[in-house]
Amino acid sequence: MSTKKLFLNIFFVLVFIVLINTIQTYVLHITRRFGDIDFFKIPTHIFGIFACIISLLSTILAWKVTLKIHVGQISKILAAFVTSVLIYAVLGSLFYIAERYIFYGIGTTFNMLVGNFVFTTVIYHLYVSGLSLSFFYFKESSETAANLKNTEKEKDILQYKILQKNLEPHFLFNNLSVLSGLVKKRPLEVESFVDDFSDVYRYYLEHNEKQLVSLVEELHFLRKYISLMKKRFKTGYSFHIDIVDESGYILPCALQLCVENAIKHNRGSEENPLQISVKRSENMISIINDFKPVDFTSGSGLGNQFLQKSYQLNFAKNINFVQTNSHYTVEIPLLL
Repeated sequence: MSTKKLFLNIFFVLVFIVLINTIQTYVLHITRRFGDIDFFKIPTHIFGIFACIISLLSTILAWKVTLKIHVGQISKILAAFVTSVLIYAVLGSLFYIAERYIFYGIGTTFNMLVGNFVFTTVIYHLYVSGLSLSFFYFKESSETAANLKNTEKEKDILQYKILQKNLEPHFLFNNLSVLSGLVKKRPLEVESFVDDFSDVYRYYLEHNEKQLVSLVEELHFLRKYISLMKKRFKTGYSFHIDIVDESGYILPCALQLCVENAIKHNRGSEENPLQISVKRSENMISIINDFKPVDFTSGSGLGNQFLQKSYQLNFAKNINFVQTNSHYTVEIPLLL
């Protein structure tokens, strides 16, 4: 709930309380001046307690009835209040008639019913029903906000799962394309490539569904993947892993995804290889590459979306993507 809406709700409740208190004060003044109710007698207060109970029951019934009405919240509260007054008029009058007959053996006229209804409604029902409806309103608003938040989270989780599932065929297709090229151009290297690819893909299948893996495992996987890329591109891309402290945990395949994106979206050649570095600074892993974008790759952003969504949903952390004229950097937080 927004701060502005919260203050408006509080203001509405305060105005209601002041208004009811003013009406009550006036009715009590008239009753003391012209009526015959003795406010010092115990039965009068017992009657008041039962009147409050009847008021609360009337309000609960009215709220349950109006919950089925598809209108705005304020309209719903007004409808519930009017309905509660009608229910209270019936239940309160029946109680008043029964109380007079059972305990005093006297009847009740229509004018007495009207007078009792007006007095108890102002003194008891307005407060009990008003504050109860305010409570119901705030409770429903909080539940609605919580449900909306849960719905948004479920939507994010679904999107995350879709991204996760899309990465596997994406990864497989890229490397099968490489294998196809090797078969045609460098058939002697096919067996070595298949062996490395099997190791890489086995790691991918075993760890893809996990939330975290150790940085040691992830770096070992990354080195296997880099070996695969060197067979594919020879010296067109230069890789540097500068990490001494290998403690901590990271999302599986996170480093590989960043390196893959760097290769896919940037130009590298044997004459001018693209520099890709993996470094650690305290609890952050940085993947830095020269920014030499390939014009014909628009990119789906699938890998970056998956990484960001994964860290936000699972660890409440963000990944930083920083682009300058010369470099592109991805900063991934480590979990300790």
